[in-house]
Amino acid sequence: QRVPDIRVNIDSTNNIEIYLEGRAIRCGSHGLVILDAFYQPTSLSKALRKLQIGIKGAQDWMDLMSTIVHLYEAGVLREKSQNIPTFRIKASGFDSAPIHVAMLNDKIRTSSFLKGIQEVVHPGDIVVDIGTGTGILAIAAARAGARHVYAIEASGIGKSAKAIFEANGLADRITLIEGWSTQINLPEQADVLISEIIGNEPLGERVLETTVDALKRLLKPNARLIPNRVKIFGLPIAIPQTELIKHTFAAETLQNWKLWYGIDFSPLIDITRNSSQTFYINPSLASDWKTLCKPVLLADVDFKDGSQLMIDNTISVTANASGQLDGLLVYFELELGPTMRLSTHPAQADKDCSWRSPVWILTDPLNLLTGHRFTVTYNYRVTEDQFRVSVARI
Repeated sequence: QRVPDIRVNIDSTNNIEIYLEGRAIRCGSHGLVILDAFYQPTSLSKALRKLQIGIKGAQDWMDLMSTIVHLYEAGVLREKSQNIPTFRIKASGFDSAPIHVAMLNDKIRTSSFLKGIQEVVHPGDIVVDIGTGTGILAIAAARAGARHVYAIEASGIGKSAKAIFEANGLADRITLIEGWSTQINLPEQADVLISEIIGNEPLGERVLETTVDALKRLLKPNARLIPNRVKIFGLPIAIPQTELIKHTFAAETLQNWKLWYGIDFSPLIDITRNSSQTFYINPSLASDWKTLCKPVLLADVDFKDGSQLMIDNTISVTANASGQLDGLLVYFELELGPTMRLSTHPAQADKDCSWRSPVWILTDPLNLLTGHRFTVTYNYRVTEDQFRVSVARI
């Protein structure tokens, strides 16, 4: 299997340079297909059967074999027995320590999912946990009585999760499967899907696409889902000037820079005028921001409905306060069980909330009076893997 946490550079001649632990390892044009063939643990013979499909002749075969040996000797490929559970401290990525520290310190988030699992998982269930991370939700499912849990994880944290399963005496009831859920098969279909892959932009970690695939291949008919539904809201807000100065090319900021550095930065104003700006904030910090109307329901996504791969919603809104509409703070509510809900509304989040709410800044703020109407449009495309929000006066 190839080691995790590598960077790859491809030059104009299709030669590969692999960066591992501060070293640069050069290899020929076969490098990428070899890395792909050994993405998951596999025997050499099985990998070679896959690789031989693209081989053009004897010399090409010798080059391929030479590259495999070179990558093995350099430590890029290693035997399965060498895959010692480790948790490398990285600055970013889903196997970085800060991400999991923040999620486990977010007691509201984690405890809500644990309560949802207690409500949904029944004794004897087969459970699949997509994006298991440290494995806490897989362990909760096993403790709730699941007969077996398949914990899927694509990043290097998976090996640490496996060690955590063993440390908690659950190695016989939880199986770690390394890889992307859309690229693996389970030994049996599951009764329950746990997918705690909700991002700051709720659909941004491809939870919708991942769930649709799971419904088709990994789950029994009428399987139960955690979360079962997500409602995405927009909160029309007046953004404090202190925040606008920090996140936009405001006139006051440009004037300060001119005084400090003797340079005219006024052309940067065009960036603010010609493109939408977004920043992210702990939702609890926006709890005292002025709102100009009630929350706007942008999308209501039932994860069991496999047809919702495109969202186009336009909502008419009436202001219930006067003021300048500067932007829209996006938050969401998850349905985690029959009675369990989790919301990132600024009034319900706390300082330990590990999610950050996107704040969309309007290119042209709207000056509103009570009763004025405007529209909010929300678009999501699976092909673009992102969402868009826009506001217009009626």
